[in-house]
Amino acid sequence: MPTYDEVPYPNLSHVQSHPDTLATLASLLGLSPAPIENSRILEIGCASGGNLIPMGLSLPGSTLVGIDYSARQIELGQTAIAEVGVTNVSLRHMDIREVTPELGEFDYIIAHGVFSWVPADVRDRLLTICKQNLAPAGVAFISYNVYPGWHMLATIRDMMLFHVRNIQDPAERAAQARGVLKFLSESVPSVDHVRSQLLNAYSKFLQNEMARIGPRADAFLLHDELEEINNPMYFREFIELAEAHGLQYVNEVDFRGALPNFWPPEVVQTLTQLASNVIEMEQYLDFLRSRTFRQTVLCHAGLTVNRTIEPEQLRKYHVAARAVAESERPDIHSRAIEKFKGLDGANLAIDHPLSKSAMMVLARHWPQTVPMEKLAGMAAALLDGNRGDHKAEISEEDWHVLSSNLLKAYVYSDDLVEVHVYPPQFTLQVSERPVASPWARWQARDETKVTNLRHERVEVDPLNQFLLPFLDGSRDCNALVEVLLAGPVAGGKLVVQQDDQPVTDPVEAREILGAELHANLEWLAHAALLVA
Repeated sequence: MPTYDEVPYPNLSHVQSHPDTLATLASLLGLSPAPIENSRILEIGCASGGNLIPMGLSLPGSTLVGIDYSARQIELGQTAIAEVGVTNVSLRHMDIREVTPELGEFDYIIAHGVFSWVPADVRDRLLTICKQNLAPAGVAFISYNVYPGWHMLATIRDMMLFHVRNIQDPAERAAQARGVLKFLSESVPSVDHVRSQLLNAYSKFLQNEMARIGPRADAFLLHDELEEINNPMYFREFIELAEAHGLQYVNEVDFRGALPNFWPPEVVQTLTQLASNVIEMEQYLDFLRSRTFRQTVLCHAGLTVNRTIEPEQLRKYHVAARAVAESERPDIHSRAIEKFKGLDGANLAIDHPLSKSAMMVLARHWPQTVPMEKLAGMAAALLDGNRGDHKAEISEEDWHVLSSNLLKAYVYSDDLVEVHVYPPQFTLQVSERPVASPWARWQARDETKVTNLRHERVEVDPLNQFLLPFLDGSRDCNALVEVLLAGPVAGGKLVVQQDDQPVTDPVEAREILGAELHANLEWLAHAALLVA
């Protein structure tokens, strides 16, 4: 098997592991995690820092430490830190088994893609770290493979491992594994519906990973699917291990996946009778869903987790919404029902004027967040026909209905409404001398997918990939046009056209490029890639 030094793991960001995600979930459930803007964060298995470095840039008042067993990946990450100029992130070449209390106390501990792929003694040590190095009010995030879904996937993994058993070259192993999976998915008789459907679904999953990650998906396949160690377990078994280490279950970071609400009422009623506690409920749900993967948030045993979220809690949070009104001219003033639709197809039907108005305000501000108190005032102002601050008091009933509707949307789908304890720091305004995220500028030198200031991975087109490294605040738009002329235009990679015809006049070419540049900068701003 190739080592992580030979084939580095994909250097990716994971928004679900960001301290904002963890702190929001924990605080909604009654815990009091440290403010993320002034916290200590540890990532176990940090690879080259693709998850931790952009966190550090977005949280300059925090201290972030990453450890990894791969010396090569740590070296690559340290080089990136030096080139980007981030000063609050440090990466260390370290065996998990060597971590002691002397490493320090951390408010947030992250272990993504580690637990299922290490020996039992390392898994035990990882949970020990989550106990001994976690601050009293801290939270830990651990992802891992689970049964029963992996009972089926294990057969596919075994087939791929058998096929590549005599192949040593990593690239060839990955290619042959994909090839045999494709062959099997196309060869299993359609009458064998279960196996045929599983093989096709898994093959499609790997194809999607290739499209999402690119060539680095080979490393993903080699280390996740073809790794020598891959030990799934049942959720209840994981929780038993965590509890033996003095930790307790908070929730899944995928908040919605931990709820039975999406099943028919009769199913929910039966589950409620079968399960005596939340752990049993989630284990039954795993059986129903044939779940394969979990991303679990833990805290110290003894802390009180309140699983009843009251709508009024939202008043202290920031809210964002990508959902848009289905109607071209939504009626926000009457009790008529208006529907707001997310990218995932989820719908929110509202008849409450202030709530409808709030969804309109959020859509106009997307992808930025709006504090709830400010949102209510802006929504009331929009109802009154102006865009200024609304000074009139909002009734407690309106507050309750607004908060209830937003909470219902958040619980149903984050493509409808997002809730944040800490707003991402970026701007939608293109300045005279635009500045892009330092990490995205660094990534764009070699990659088409960069991490934005919402900690998401964003794909940029060739023009924006070329442009990003030059957005360091030293050039105005005229200078950036000259950069484009001297770069992709002179190199023949970008042809300036008007009505599908090449433009040869230099003055006209600059005007067209200037307009194209402005459009691209606007796109980068709304992709959360520009800083003020």
